[in-house]
Amino acid sequence: MKSSATAPGIYALQLLFDAAADEWCTWQFRMPADYASAPIAVVSWKAASATSGGVVWDVRLAAVTSGDATDVDAKGFGSANTATGTAPATAGYLLDTSVTLTNADSVEAGDFVVVRLCRVGSDGSDSATGDAEVVSLALTYTTS
Repeated sequence: MKSSATAPGIYALQLLFDAAADEWCTWQFRMPADYASAPIAVVSWKAASATSGGVVWDVRLAAVTSGDATDVDAKGFGSANTATGTAPATAGYLLDTSVTLTNADSVEAGDFVVVRLCRVGSDGSDSATGDAEVVSLALTYTTS
């Protein structure tokens, strides 16, 4: 809880990803009409307690074009796209880790998209202890 004192700190919602497990979440959206290519997911996160070590992020997309002969309920995610971010020297400092979405499930402008973000705690390169606290996920791309 944050105080309602005269000078309260900011209050930011965050998703906690444990170091000892593979934990994930999803979001869904319509790909903007100006999308052309080269999607990159930018994970903004901070370490709850770690001051060293890596955090492995896995971002996957599932994209469906309206009118396709695709059962959305049976649709799977594209292949993994991973990147490792290094915990800042001070816990609580914000860090951005960019994950190039080479495997983007042939996403196109206007597609219905589900993005999955996972901390891969089981990966040997994921060595930061404690929770990784995600405050946002952004998608950047080349426009048409």
